[in-house]
Amino acid sequence: MIIHHLNCGSLKALSIPGLRAITYCLLVETNRGLLLVDTGFGTLDYAAPSKRMRFFLPLMGVPRDPAETAAHQVVQMGYSVSDVRHIVQTHLHPDHAGGLRDFPDAEVHLYRPELEAALKPRTLMEWAYEPAHWSHGPKWIVHDQSVEQWFGFDCIPIAEGLEPKVLLVPLAGHTRGHCGVAVETPEGWLLQCGDAASPFHREADLHHLDASLQHLNFLPNGFARSVIGRHVPRLRQLVQDHGNEVELISAHDMYSFDRHRRADGAD
Repeated sequence: MIIHHLNCGSLKALSIPGLRAITYCLLVETNRGLLLVDTGFGTLDYAAPSKRMRFFLPLMGVPRDPAETAAHQVVQMGYSVSDVRHIVQTHLHPDHAGGLRDFPDAEVHLYRPELEAALKPRTLMEWAYEPAHWSHGPKWIVHDQSVEQWFGFDCIPIAEGLEPKVLLVPLAGHTRGHCGVAVETPEGWLLQCGDAASPFHREADLHHLDASLQHLNFLPNGFARSVIGRHVPRLRQLVQDHGNEVELISAHDMYSFDRHRRADGAD
C-alpha cells in the first residue's frame, strides 16, 4: 500500500506577503483501485474557468499550472484517470473539489451535511461553493451518522472491505459537513484534517511551528475559530496522546508536504 502526497494547486495570496501554501491531496493505492483524498483544482478551472473561478484564482495567487492538477499527476505516474475509483472529500470548496469533473467515473464519498450545504448554501462560507464543479453529476456516495469511534472521535468507514481502511471523521465548523479523512497505513494512521487546522496562524497550528512561519498571526485572536471551527484543541490533544500512532496534516500544510516529499526523494 502506497500513499502519494500531491500538491494539486499552489497558493500565494497576493495580499499576504510571504505566504506560500499548497492544496494538499493524497492518492492512495487500494485493493479497489486508486483513491483520492480531495482533488484540488481541476483542468477546467484553468482551461475554461467559471466567473467565480476567474475571481478566485487570481485572488489566491494560483499559478494555473495544469501539471499541478490531480489528473495530470495520475497520468504522469503511469495510471489512467479511470483508475481513480474513489474520491473522498473533506469538503466541497473550490480548492478541494475543482477536479471532480476530471474523474467522472469515480465514486465521490462525502458527509451528508456537506452535500446539503453545497446544494442549499446558507452561510458566507457555504456561498463559496462552485456548483460547476459537480455539474457533470458525480456518483455521490453520501454518508450519514457516525458508526464507530476512532481515538475518541466519531467516524464513518467509507466502504466495507476497502484496504487500507479509510474513515470520514466529522470536523464541522469550516463548513457544515466538513470532515477529516483518516487512512490506515502500516506505520499507523494518517489524518488529513482538511481545513480544520492550519499551519499559518498560532490558533490553528497543530505542530507548534515557529511564529515566523505563521503569516496570519497579524489577524486577531478568534480568527481561526471563526474560519476553521473549534477542533484544534482536540486535534492537538490527539497529537500529544497518540502522536506515535497518528500523523496529522492539514489541507494547505506545505511544511508537512515538503517533509514527505524529501522522505520520498522527490525534488
